[in-house]
Amino acid sequence: MEETIPGYIIKKKIGVGGMATIFLAEDIKHQNRPVALKLLHLQKTQDQLTVDRFIKEAKLLIQFEHINIVKGYEYGNFKSVYFFSMEYIDGKSILEIIEKTGPLPEPMALDITIQLAKALEYIHREGIVHMDIKPANVIITKDTIVKLCDLGFAQPIGSGSHTHSDIETTSGTVQYMSPEQAMGQKDIDIRSDIYSLGVTLYHMVMGDIPFKGTNSLEVMAKQVLELLNSSVVKNRGISQHMHYFIERMMAKEKELRYANPTELIEDISAQIEGFKSLQFDAKKGKPKR
Repeated sequence: MEETIPGYIIKKKIGVGGMATIFLAEDIKHQNRPVALKLLHLQKTQDQLTVDRFIKEAKLLIQFEHINIVKGYEYGNFKSVYFFSMEYIDGKSILEIIEKTGPLPEPMALDITIQLAKALEYIHREGIVHMDIKPANVIITKDTIVKLCDLGFAQPIGSGSHTHSDIETTSGTVQYMSPEQAMGQKDIDIRSDIYSLGVTLYHMVMGDIPFKGTNSLEVMAKQVLELLNSSVVKNRGISQHMHYFIERMMAKEKELRYANPTELIEDISAQIEGFKSLQFDAKKGKPKR
């Protein structure tokens, strides 16, 4: 249809954000394989911070090799248009699914959480903090494989946090931001992503976010100071184990959260296996106590 970037045939627009537009395209150099082609908005090319962030995301996605992280292929600049191509995912974001169907069943939400934790486990080993875990940045394929995307805010562990100007340019980020990230602390580590994953899990099973406000600063203040409303969680019929997972992942003090994604995966996996055992024994007429 259209060859805006040499080597790629653009088929249709599939997404628009504050920084870039994403197209479904065919990669001519690789047997017309379908790719997601991300083009930085022309007006953003004057902002070197945004350009650097765009290129950094492309490099990370190309570098990373994990089933639960969108795979990057190539990046470049053609006639002042910055672009990069990546794996095309035929699926929907968690946010789209929640908005269409409402809260997700607990088993589905826990499976998604484990897959995301595996992606974070890999990123952590690479010395990176994602910094922007949220339902809009997670796509689920038709085969129920979870794909983490949008690494525009990713940073080396301990390198710092967003500035307030960064926050204002990222719609929705503050609703999933850890207390230490909201306070602009410099020693951000993987536990910040675990907090954001906890907010994402809360959103999946509750159908809404835990903290709201009239502006970003108000929401950030709640992330730092306001405790989760446990009665709301319990009244929505959430299981005790789910309540525990969310409370621990979203602990205000990072020392009280899971220390790393591996610990989180082991804890949730044990709960899932225990539930399966109960079901199995119940079918045999011997429910476990």
